[in-house]
Amino acid sequence: MRGILWAILGAVILSTAAFAQVIDLSTIPLPFGQAELTTIAEGELGAFHAVVTSDFAAVPADGESEAMIEVLLTDSAGKPVAGRMLALLLAEGSGSAMPDDPVTGDEGRATFTYRAGRVAVTNRFDLMDVATGKCLEVVLPTSLTAEVTVELVDPVEFNRMVTSAMSRPDIFELEVIAQPEALPADEVSCSRLTARLTYKDGRPAAGFPVKFSLASGYGAIEQEETVTDKDGYIGAFYRVSDRVGTVIIEARELTTGKVASVEITVVEAGPAKLKLWLEDHAGAMFEERAVMPADGASQMTVVVQVLSLVDTPIAGAKVQFKLASDLGRLEVVDAVSDGNGMVRALFTAGAFTGTERITAYLVSEPLS
Repeated sequence: MRGILWAILGAVILSTAAFAQVIDLSTIPLPFGQAELTTIAEGELGAFHAVVTSDFAAVPADGESEAMIEVLLTDSAGKPVAGRMLALLLAEGSGSAMPDDPVTGDEGRATFTYRAGRVAVTNRFDLMDVATGKCLEVVLPTSLTAEVTVELVDPVEFNRMVTSAMSRPDIFELEVIAQPEALPADEVSCSRLTARLTYKDGRPAAGFPVKFSLASGYGAIEQEETVTDKDGYIGAFYRVSDRVGTVIIEARELTTGKVASVEITVVEAGPAKLKLWLEDHAGAMFEERAVMPADGASQMTVVVQVLSLVDTPIAGAKVQFKLASDLGRLEVVDAVSDGNGMVRALFTAGAFTGTERITAYLVSEPLS
């Protein structure tokens, strides 16, 4: 029932602002808007009396709105005081205060402009008589607001909306996965996309159209299948671009609009890892240590795999080798890594006993 009520509200609400979005407060009546001068401070400034007004009672915290702050300075007899230089200093809050006419004129008035920051906090200023250093505290609030519009409809039409919402079943469940969920930004690598559509009771929903699309990010979707198979599955491929970041891919069932999404992380392309192991003639693999006779003839294959940050093979990378003790000889078979990211070399044992350490290394190409 809660979902139905939300659907009804969605039907009657025509437009809504984002939560905490700043809107034009000048259209809102006091005390929030700009309508007439509002006294924000009054008190003694040394030997004088000051009245501070603003054309905003609360300034919108939008980083743009400006409030005109006016100071009226009078003496003990209530007469305007001219020729006094005043300063308005922001002691606490956000935004900035700028002098317009900081020296009081014949009418005893000085003016300043406050430009709001982007945080709704209360600003506290010190109004200073520059000659004497005497100060008066001035407080100016800022504000945020949000807006929503509701359409009031005929009761008969409202009841029709309720009936329509209650009779529209949400019949599907839709899931989508990507394998792998991380790719290098090499414009070549792909991720297999698989979506599954089922009815609410878990039965496969066969023969329904599902379309994959990019909701966010870069790359391309390659889709040949158009409807779900007998088990409710449908697939496609995502081919990565040359931009790093997060890609969001949506799968949408076209008859009901049911949507599911999956994220793919795209990282910087290029060699990032080397895996090294030895293989004997029987195909056994040795990742850390192997034993060979020092007969001057026995051989093992040295295999290096070049991988990206997300463990995808890197082709075309040049790997070099080094023997620490020269207790044998090394013959490079492949000049650069193949499609599986692999480079191979042949190690032939020498005739002297001892421990040999084989190092594989890759040096990045200089930038052109």
